[in-house]
Amino acid sequence: MSRAVQPPPPRLSPAESPFTRRLDRRVLRYVRKHDVLRAGERVVVAVSGGPDSTALLLLLSRLRGELEIELAVAHFDHMLRDPSKTAADAEFVRALAGALSLPFSAGRGHVRLRARRSKQSIEEAARHMRYAFLARQARPFRAGVVAIGHTRDDRAETVLLHLMRGSGLDGLVGLRPRSSWPFGRGPAVARPLLEVSRAETERYCLESGVEPRHDPTNELLVATRNRIRHEFMPALRRFNPRLEEALARLGDAVADDIAQLDAAADRAWRRLARRERSAVSFATDGLAALPRSIAARLLRRAARHLLGPTADLEAVHIEAVLDCLPRRRASLSLPGLTAKIEGGELRVLKGRPALSVALPETAVPVPGRARVGPWEVAAELVAPPARFEGLDVREAFLDPAVMIDGKIVVRARRPGDRLRPLGLGGEKKVQDILVDAGVPRDERDTVPIVAAPWGIAWVAGQRLDERAALGPGISRAVHVRFRRRRRR
Repeated sequence: MSRAVQPPPPRLSPAESPFTRRLDRRVLRYVRKHDVLRAGERVVVAVSGGPDSTALLLLLSRLRGELEIELAVAHFDHMLRDPSKTAADAEFVRALAGALSLPFSAGRGHVRLRARRSKQSIEEAARHMRYAFLARQARPFRAGVVAIGHTRDDRAETVLLHLMRGSGLDGLVGLRPRSSWPFGRGPAVARPLLEVSRAETERYCLESGVEPRHDPTNELLVATRNRIRHEFMPALRRFNPRLEEALARLGDAVADDIAQLDAAADRAWRRLARRERSAVSFATDGLAALPRSIAARLLRRAARHLLGPTADLEAVHIEAVLDCLPRRRASLSLPGLTAKIEGGELRVLKGRPALSVALPETAVPVPGRARVGPWEVAAELVAPPARFEGLDVREAFLDPAVMIDGKIVVRARRPGDRLRPLGLGGEKKVQDILVDAGVPRDERDTVPIVAAPWGIAWVAGQRLDERAALGPGISRAVHVRFRRRRRR
């Protein structure tokens, strides 16, 4: 292993320049206006050694008295480069923290190994490991916030990235001045430099007497964000040289509108959402009656409730669910979730739907009761009712000819099953009946079917065979009721 080349110790300028003083004032105003950092807070500053994070550390160290905050410095090595160079980065940050009389901690993680094992991109794996390290460093320092060196350029790139992914209105805000921890519980994330350009951070470092480190992995056009930075943004600047400022103004304008939408969504969430540990449910008519933008926010909030604060459904997923609300039954697979519509209710469930197990063939005595898969079935011999209005869809009165040896037979569908739907005047496949009714594919084997000596008597909840219907002169009827067993 090659020996690390030690960087020269940072030489802090004894006097501030007019530029650094102006930038200090701008950042101070921004922090106070947006409540980015609060008096009395302990702050861990994430410093890679590059211009943005180095400028952030220098700025906060100069403003810590006026902001009434305490600082600590944390550096993370992603182990993506030559060990001698990453060691030099860590030494540079350690020396800078020492020059500023600030506590320092360093960590490292094998990002490529994490990406390979968890099937993540390098960028995603690096972000998870870096934030996990920062959260660990915040605990012993009793820090309630971690400061990140995101700039106006980062915010513009994030807006464009979200636009391409179709993340909806919230994506236009990009990065926020202060936000919750992105991976479960943790300290807040502060971004004091969102009104500062990347070029300004470089100048701030140099005029402070510090030459920041350079990370060549930023130049690799592998991650989507880096391709936006090095290919897409330069092309757009030919149309608007002040592109980053324009996108920042867009984000600020959208943020005000989002605050109003969030308030309306809060009220609707309290009124409509029924929350469980692994599911969130809404009445479909209540959700459909909301403005589409509010309904979309409720679905995104359901995803975050089930999967954590980083979960975010793309616009295409939201539209697919909302378009299905008028249907009686539907099932959709979403990233990490399943949405099911049945009985006037939308249930958003954590994980993918379990493969259904076909109902076992079960003979139910008449009179008698039985459990058949997720169903409880009751059968009795009664006088035919005078009226048939108001029956539940899973309740029927059948001709006693459906019985076999004094029992009814309940089973799942089979290939080739057909019946003569009452009033249709012909045959139809059971498969087609279930498809037409919008029964999700994974649930079709759990639809109970009452068999008869001639074939199919009744597809419960769907269609009755004309040969099982009560005709004139029938004095007794088989009353059959299905009820779904309660989940435990």
